[in-house]
Amino acid sequence: MDWVEEFYGAQNNWFGVYLGDVDESHQERAQLVEDMSREGHKSILELGAGGGQTAIAMAQIGNNVTMVELLEDSASHALKLVEQLDVKNMEVVHGDFYKVDFDKRFDVICYFDSFGIGTDEDQQRLLKRIEKWLKPDGCVIIEVGATWYWSGVAKGKEMDLGDCIRRYEFDAIGCRLIDKWWLKEKPDYVVNQSLRCYTPADFQMLLKGTGLKFDRLQPGGKVDYDLMEFDKVAPLDEAMTYYARVIKL
Repeated sequence: MDWVEEFYGAQNNWFGVYLGDVDESHQERAQLVEDMSREGHKSILELGAGGGQTAIAMAQIGNNVTMVELLEDSASHALKLVEQLDVKNMEVVHGDFYKVDFDKRFDVICYFDSFGIGTDEDQQRLLKRIEKWLKPDGCVIIEVGATWYWSGVAKGKEMDLGDCIRRYEFDAIGCRLIDKWWLKEKPDYVVNQSLRCYTPADFQMLLKGTGLKFDRLQPGGKVDYDLMEFDKVAPLDEAMTYYARVIKL
């Protein structure tokens, strides 16, 4: 997992990917958490929270939110947004979610966008930590990369992002999305994101021995690469990700 800080740091340095404002996409993600969890005021933990935009959106609708973020620049940005927006019910933790710990338990734990870092054993180690942080009647919401999308529709797709090129590849043996970024002016310096993708059946097997069980899922959206448009709603067999809801055994 030694690529993690280099890759996400480059995204910040080149495009400020995690350094923006709270926008509609973050509010929609906060609403997804509401739809997939119990109604009313909740304590929520977000892992790998980036610049804190989704965490803030969840706090703004009345939840008590704790976020954990590895990158110092992203965590600092979250603190700035919290101050600017006068968000009182939110805590920003700068740290590694494989190392930090909490003396409290949460109604909801969520992890968006980058589940699959490391090996299956790494995922299981994280899931065991999550089980300890979760209240008995709580739930976990994890965004999982859909194997069929990244091995098929997206494989080989290359996008011009202005100063940068982005290309998707797929490791069929490891079942991993390889997300490559490089600056046009420095084509020999390529940063890679490598995320393990899971079918729902494989994800359920991953949960064995973690103290958690699969409850239900909701499909995510998809990109139409011909039109370069994002469809927010897609059938499961066409979606680029799905949101798995997990509960205690």
